[in-house]
Amino acid sequence: MEQEKIDYDKIMTLGFNEEIGSDDVYYRQNGYEYAIVSKELTKTISLDWEKETKLCRLIRIDSPKTGNIKAELPIMNLQHLKDLINFFSNEKEQTFDYSTCA
Repeated sequence: MEQEKIDYDKIMTLGFNEEIGSDDVYYRQNGYEYAIVSKELTKTISLDWEKETKLCRLIRIDSPKTGNIKAELPIMNLQHLKDLINFFSNEKEQTFDYSTCA
């Protein structure tokens, strides 16, 4: 099964954060600044969405201090992403209004 692209508006509705970087070389090569779009689920598990490909992945690191990636899981589609966010949610009921992501 191939990963499905997930649009930016759906990612942001799910609580992802966007951090715009500044890199002159990257800008000269691509014509725009790079962005890191991610959502932390635990101290060692986060979701990463690539702006260029619109693909998402779950990442597990060894520790926040070192940040070495220990495992990756491709997110197959929007429902898979929602399920993972719900699984790692500390709240008893989901706070996201998924009707806006339909």
